Amino acid sequence: MKTCIEMTGGFYIMTDSFGNPVFKESFKKFFEVDDNGDLKMGFLATTKVLTCADFKVSGAIGQCAPVK
Repeated sequence: MKTCIEMTGGFYIMTDSFGNPVFKESFKKFFEVDDNGDLKMGFLATTKVLTCADFKVSGAIGQCAPVK
């Protein structure tokens, strides 16, 4: 999976919990700003998550819309 993530410009963090200091510091880097005060992130991206009918998505970060 590492190659897939790196080729698409994604991020991965390997920790045992969300409270781990490594996770917290890495997560802060997602919201860094450049010299103009703009986020150093890519926008206008589309992500599709395909699941079975029994799977329930309980939350997400950012704007999301269901496709039926």
